[in-house]
Amino acid sequence: MKSLDYSQRGTFTVEFAIVGLIFSLLFVFSGDVIIKLAYKGKLDRLAYSLVNIVKERTQLYDDSYSLTPENVTTVANIAEASLRRMITDFDSNKFGYVIEAVTFDASHRATYQAFSSNVVGNSAIQCNTPNKLNQMMHLSKITTWGRPSTLYRVTLCYETANWIGDLLNMNFTRVESDAVMIGR
Repeated sequence: MKSLDYSQRGTFTVEFAIVGLIFSLLFVFSGDVIIKLAYKGKLDRLAYSLVNIVKERTQLYDDSYSLTPENVTTVANIAEASLRRMITDFDSNKFGYVIEAVTFDASHRATYQAFSSNVVGNSAIQCNTPNKLNQMMHLSKITTWGRPSTLYRVTLCYETANWIGDLLNMNFTRVESDAVMIGR
């Protein structure tokens, strides 16, 4: 019986180390997910607010449904200022955006416009939008005036810390959010 006790010596230490490693990875993973969800929530709220600003600018300023680079610069400045207030260590080099519009002329022909942070601004990253807004024209509805409604979309992206990715040699840094709005 003594030999059985002797062969079990150190088993607790090995099991404790394995369980400790698993719990540590679980805590790092949970922390990373919580951080990314917090950023995602901030980007969701901001994207929805910005797409409303883009849509309502036709009521506030003029009846031009086409976006201009000046409109996009204004919206991008609002986005950066808002993120600076929401994120204490905000870095504009980790921020990117895409602002899109699909407008229709009198004969219902669509015009697609897209403004990206790497073209208009000086942002270091580019948001990846797998489906462009001009591929979602089925969302536009015919208005009471008999014309298709304008579509707007604001996509925001931000590079976050890569806690779990560093441990697994993978890259999980980009958080993206977009909001689509039907115009007037």
